[in-house]
Amino acid sequence: MSALLFPDNTVLVNFALIGRVDLFQRLASGRSTWTYTVAVECERSSREAGLEALARMPEILGPPIMPTRRERIDARLIRQQIASPGEPESRHLGEAEALAILTARTVDAVFITDDSDAVALAAGLGIRTYSSTDLIRLAVRGGLISGEDAWSHIGLLRANKRAVRGVPTDYASFQAWCGV
Repeated sequence: MSALLFPDNTVLVNFALIGRVDLFQRLASGRSTWTYTVAVECERSSREAGLEALARMPEILGPPIMPTRRERIDARLIRQQIASPGEPESRHLGEAEALAILTARTVDAVFITDDSDAVALAAGLGIRTYSSTDLIRLAVRGGLISGEDAWSHIGLLRANKRAVRGVPTDYASFQAWCGV
């Protein structure tokens, strides 16, 4: 089974915003990982109002993968290729670090992200990606939450102006999309 690799904290933030870090834990524990840069980003985000639950991510995701010296150099080079001029040094660093680690270690993993830049980058390298909404749909199909709960969670993501691509906006189509 492929590991779930979080190359940024977009999905982590989404589960905190909908108040379902407990659901995230059930979906991710024991089969997920993250990189050092993402762990640092998540810790920083946990200090923001409404995102305090992110402080639980280290217990859920475990110790982050620490890049080697070579992987850090490769991550900087990858980041330079994808960053726009003037962007902060930290922008795209998690994605670049994850790619450097995946490439160097030949890790069997999928990216779990809602960042469209990360999705495009991963797709270009043949790496599968899944989103917050994919995890929510999986939770419905796995009987962890109801379709009504999923609809509510998606509504909260939309209300918070979070990425919700490919999810039907009418309830009947949404239920079919969830597979219920």
